[in-house]
Amino acid sequence: MADGVAHRSLRHRLASLRLWRSRGQRAPHKPLLLLWAFGRCLRGEERLAPYPVVAAELGKLLFDYGPPRQIQHPEFPFWRLARDGVWEIDRPHLVGLSASGDPHVRDLRDHDIRGGLLASDYDALQAVPELADELAEELLDAHFPKTYHADVLRATGLGESLADAPGHREADTRQVAESHHEYETTRRLRRDAMFKTAVLRAYAERCAVCAFQVRLSDRLLAVEAAHIHWLSHAGPSEVRNGLALCALHHSLFDRGAFGLQDDLVIRVSRQATGQGHHDSLGRFDGVLLPIMPKASADRPAPEFLGWHRDRVLRP
Repeated sequence: MADGVAHRSLRHRLASLRLWRSRGQRAPHKPLLLLWAFGRCLRGEERLAPYPVVAAELGKLLFDYGPPRQIQHPEFPFWRLARDGVWEIDRPHLVGLSASGDPHVRDLRDHDIRGGLLASDYDALQAVPELADELAEELLDAHFPKTYHADVLRATGLGESLADAPGHREADTRQVAESHHEYETTRRLRRDAMFKTAVLRAYAERCAVCAFQVRLSDRLLAVEAAHIHWLSHAGPSEVRNGLALCALHHSLFDRGAFGLQDDLVIRVSRQATGQGHHDSLGRFDGVLLPIMPKASADRPAPEFLGWHRDRVLRP
């Protein structure tokens, strides 16, 4: 019973993370750092990691999965997570603070300040690796679209089988399942089951970019309904906030490889390169979206397209 209470407490603290918010900006810094820490825990690495290590690893994650910014600040989540009750910093008294309460990076580096999960949470995750799996899923659902999940799990070291992690105790999975039931119910209610059907119908079940439409035994394959303004960031499940995209273009769109201007002309990121680029993406740059809903009210709305250009599209 005590373990079950501890699991629910950790889940509640993660669900209550205080994130920086400004005009709808994405702030995945804390979730990415926590996922990275989960990976360290399941690999049996030291609970507290030196700030230079955290800065290097989190910097890579933010570059790949964070908003398009020239400068990242890994020191912010490293320091601020302690206020959320899920993170410990050793020797914080050695670190000077700015007027806004943020740490001086030089102090973090010079004093080799370390940070990591609370000891009780670290032990709980090692004892019940399935808990880390489920908490990771919840963090991903709350902060990223589905197209990110597998890549983020691999990048944070959570992609391996959790059943082989140290300290696995099969009996504890019942407690995890019970505490997870409430979350699953909430998640099902949150999702709009009609969104995919309505979006695919509006686009005649074809990818809006390449017109892909393949069926197997009359079942549509690999054409998905993408949220323009992400569901995880309060984007509504409305057709005008949706695009029918094949699996490839859905992934490219969510990663910011291309976006849409308000006039529905496709804009391809200059950072998108590589073999197959022209055939799969580059040739659409500057082209009016090939497949659009017949009803103008169902076409992508400027407010959602603007969110995607500002928060997701790579320059």
